[in-house]
Amino acid sequence: MTPRLVTGAWLVLAIALWNGVFDLYISRGAREYLQKQAEFELGRGPEPAMAAVMASARRDGLIMASAWAAIVFAAGCATIWVVNRSSERRTFRSAGDSTRT
Repeated sequence: MTPRLVTGAWLVLAIALWNGVFDLYISRGAREYLQKQAEFELGRGPEPAMAAVMASARRDGLIMASAWAAIVFAAGCATIWVVNRSSERRTFRSAGDSTRT
């Protein structure tokens, strides 16, 4: 596989991960709102504002999804760099060995 193709695969993986993590945080925000609403109805807390709860979930989701996607993509790029560097060394060494004979 070419480095460009592998980089594209890592990018697709990072985008899918970003979507999954962001969706997880949005789902947690919805559950948090429902929990706070149930507590309010039982008289155990203040009335929650859905906009505030979801804004917090969206902010946290954007931060964490972006962080995880960046970490995974950077790890993929580092892997590609290491593999290319070691294959270049092998190619250079084998080319040097053939000129000695």
